[in-house]
Amino acid sequence: MIVLQEEAGKKIRLNIYRFEDGDCMEHYSGVKFELRRERESFVADERLSLLNKWAFILAELGLAPVHTEGAYGNHSYRVQGNEFIITRTGMIPCVEMLPENYCLVEYCQNENLFRVKGRHAPSSESFLHSSMYQCFKEIGAIMHGHSALLNSHAEELDIPTTPQELPYGTRELAQAAVRLQEKGVSFFILKNHGFVASGVDIGSTASLVLDRFKSLVGLLQNQAMEKSRR
Repeated sequence: MIVLQEEAGKKIRLNIYRFEDGDCMEHYSGVKFELRRERESFVADERLSLLNKWAFILAELGLAPVHTEGAYGNHSYRVQGNEFIITRTGMIPCVEMLPENYCLVEYCQNENLFRVKGRHAPSSESFLHSSMYQCFKEIGAIMHGHSALLNSHAEELDIPTTPQELPYGTRELAQAAVRLQEKGVSFFILKNHGFVASGVDIGSTASLVLDRFKSLVGLLQNQAMEKSRR
């Protein structure tokens, strides 16, 4: 459950009850940044419905697994400049497009906080999304999910992986992602954590995720067939 301690227009911190799950590399203990909520609503275009569609599909495929407090995944698209719309903390993906499941976010360097429009707190990986949008103007959408199978078969699938495990939701994790993206890598694994995909828009980013998922399924099928022949 999310507990908001706030007054409109003021800097706040969020306390989020801890949950545990055996499949999570690091037990979730809330967001690791400060934010200022400016409004509880925002204006969005038709891309928000498309993002919601893919958030649901990735959850159904097990690439952003759902748990009792939300889902292991966060997705976003750039609005303008470094401003982006992102899934909220604790969002459980669903077919219906619920605006309260999303936030309009921009990181304010001078104040060292995220300015937020939306009813809830943005994803705990907002630093990851913000850093990539700031550093790579060509990126229009980002999808971040979790798959133990992709993690364990990354080398066989030629998927680059960051060199060390880093805590979720931190600047350090975001910078590790930026360093791989600087090498022209648009799909990679954050070590012992999850995958990151980026593209010029939501459709191309989702296609990239599906391509890697298809490669994983093909690899597993081949391995199963080889094993059955023995």
